[in-house]
Amino acid sequence: MTCRGCSKQRPLYLSVNGLRNTNISTAHGQYFFQSMRVAINTFDTIMFIVADSPKDPHRKPRFALSLPPLTRTLFEQLITFVFMIEDIPTYIPWLFKTGYTEYRIHFDHCIKYHGSDSAWQAYISQLKSEIVRLEKECSLNVDEIKNPKKRIGRWPTPGRMLDLLKRDHKQSAPITFIEYVNSWLYRELSGQTHLNAVGITGRGSFFDNRIAEHILGPDWEEALNEHLQSYRHHQIYLTITLMLAIVSEVEGHFHFGRNQKARYLWTVFSEHSDITKEFWETRYSSLLPKD
Repeated sequence: MTCRGCSKQRPLYLSVNGLRNTNISTAHGQYFFQSMRVAINTFDTIMFIVADSPKDPHRKPRFALSLPPLTRTLFEQLITFVFMIEDIPTYIPWLFKTGYTEYRIHFDHCIKYHGSDSAWQAYISQLKSEIVRLEKECSLNVDEIKNPKKRIGRWPTPGRMLDLLKRDHKQSAPITFIEYVNSWLYRELSGQTHLNAVGITGRGSFFDNRIAEHILGPDWEEALNEHLQSYRHHQIYLTITLMLAIVSEVEGHFHFGRNQKARYLWTVFSEHSDITKEFWETRYSSLLPKD
């Protein structure tokens, strides 16, 4: 599968695929294994949507306009990896504890809106059993069970992860990186996902010919197509950059011996993408030192 403007993506697939069969020998390997699989699947999905081959008349170029929520998923996985790796023994157990909080919130919702509905009773009973199982499995204390929102909390957003690192790990090296990319990409991807004013304009203007003609002039159709191609290429390189960053975070911490391959890929893609170059120069040139 190839993408116009992105003929060098195959080395990235090889690097990502190499992690598919790698066993992370830590007590928390399950989390990283599953998270990497999710990231790979999201990456593959995006690349399928934007692919030029095999030819498929149903795969329309404008489908690229639907990609920001998927690229945002990769972004949030990246920030989560950066956050997790700073304190794995603390944050991974907390992650699973926050799962208990979510179950309790969902249970309260079911009781409030469906508690008197006989059709829901079997499901509510299953939820109760799962909640009891999690209380034992996570070794929750009385206070955590009584008020999980307050005593355990919910899993943080990228912005909240930054706040927690500043509170608990004031000298953490990734703090400035997270501040930078949150201010830049998290804002951009969130806006395009939630369709704020900038987001609806950036994605919706491709479907409004009157606005396009007003802004772009008499040759608006050709100009709009060029804008669409530019948008598509931006999504491609952003996806590759985020996936390469995720792989690099894992390599930088667990040292699987792919350091030089990752450095090569950063160098290659940085020649074609300012986004990739920014990431490389801001964090990954130092995280992946030369041997």
